[in-house]
Amino acid sequence: MGILRCDKPYNLDEVRKRKGLPRTTRADSRTTLYELTIRIPRDYHVYIDGKTKFTKRVFVLNRRELQDETRLFEDEKNAELDAAIAAYELSLEATERKAASLPLNEDGYCTAPLTEYAERYIEVRSHGSVSESTIKNELSYMRYVRPTIGDKAMFEITPDDIEGCLIEIPHLSRMWAQERVKEWEQNRQIAKWAQDKKTLAKPFKEPRIAGSDMQAKVLKFLREVFNYALDKEHVRRNPAHARFLSRVFKQSKPLIDPLMADEAARFLEAVEKLPLGWFKLSLLSLFCTGIRPEEMQALMSGSFLFGEVEAATRITGAVKHGGIEITEYPKTNAGRRTIPIASLLADTAKEWIAVKSQMMEDMGLLPTMRMPLMSNGPKPHAYNTWRRQWVKFIDDNGFSGIRPYALRHTYATQNLANGENIKTLSVLMGHESPSYTLDLYAGYVPNTAMGIGSRYIDYIRSTAKDCGFV
Repeated sequence: MGILRCDKPYNLDEVRKRKGLPRTTRADSRTTLYELTIRIPRDYHVYIDGKTKFTKRVFVLNRRELQDETRLFEDEKNAELDAAIAAYELSLEATERKAASLPLNEDGYCTAPLTEYAERYIEVRSHGSVSESTIKNELSYMRYVRPTIGDKAMFEITPDDIEGCLIEIPHLSRMWAQERVKEWEQNRQIAKWAQDKKTLAKPFKEPRIAGSDMQAKVLKFLREVFNYALDKEHVRRNPAHARFLSRVFKQSKPLIDPLMADEAARFLEAVEKLPLGWFKLSLLSLFCTGIRPEEMQALMSGSFLFGEVEAATRITGAVKHGGIEITEYPKTNAGRRTIPIASLLADTAKEWIAVKSQMMEDMGLLPTMRMPLMSNGPKPHAYNTWRRQWVKFIDDNGFSGIRPYALRHTYATQNLANGENIKTLSVLMGHESPSYTLDLYAGYVPNTAMGIGSRYIDYIRSTAKDCGFV
């Protein structure tokens, strides 16, 4: 296909010389060391396990050899990509054929067990149409479906069957949690570290038990499975769409715990006193933009746009829970957004980018627009590392107990109290729809009904006067 092209070769010997470092050991001292880089277009990441680039180091005597090495590298990786695409398409075709071979009764409805059908549904979608985290979550939902209604044929399942499955979720979760605690206790009895530290007498924390949130998620998953089956005409109707299921098994709203205006002012004052660094930038980013912590971790040099009129930050990715790898945004497309920012955040970001760029050069690395900002090194810090700094900061400044998400809720509620449009705020928050934003923050929208009648008539009369009708 020939879609991959190499970037301009990077002379590593020249960089090391500039840094006062010795040359890399080589067989022929006359050669020069270059690094070749091929950046993979985003549309092709799915074919090669999410890789974003290929790199290779080569020793060459002259420019002609460098061109030959570059061309050979491009041909090799294009052939590798072609083979990966072909293997992917064959796998996808095999999955679709497998899904098409489901047993049907004389009326044309699917007689396969729900477990088998749902697993095939997940397998079909796992070929790049949804993120890995979504697939992982759906497989966890199957843990509750399998032992309850998983053996029942698709066309026989009723809303009552689904209700029974959802009711069993807390009981199953508690049983599995007790089994885990029992296993941990048995392991602790024979673990040398536990005996040395004498922690056998300390009880384990009470494990979390799945509740209404998990019931709502499993119900949503079953709706999607049966919608897929309905489109395929494998079932007569979608039993998961029964009204009583929606009323009984509602998902709990997230905790809304914003700072009040005076608390927010005190928090911002404490942040401004921090020395320049990645942690100060992280707090200002959360406070001034309302982004999620996982989005804050993924901020890079290119995420900030320093315009002449107004600066802004682009949110295009996130760091997966507990990790340090920046991925393209795993949520809905609404997550990709550009947020105008205050000069306080823009100036801090500009200063830190300059400092971080010098730090990268001192390490012998080339600063780029994809340079992560939330650390002193080439990778962003993991969330737990950042959270340790967070806990120390809020304890030292009298904010003990507040969550990082409180800054996101503060951004939303204080903007609403200041009269900002709910639709605009929804876009800036990365919500899928303004109705979701309104549902979350309805209690913080100021009441503007007082005097609306007079304002309405005054507006109409002023308009008529401007048009010369009066």
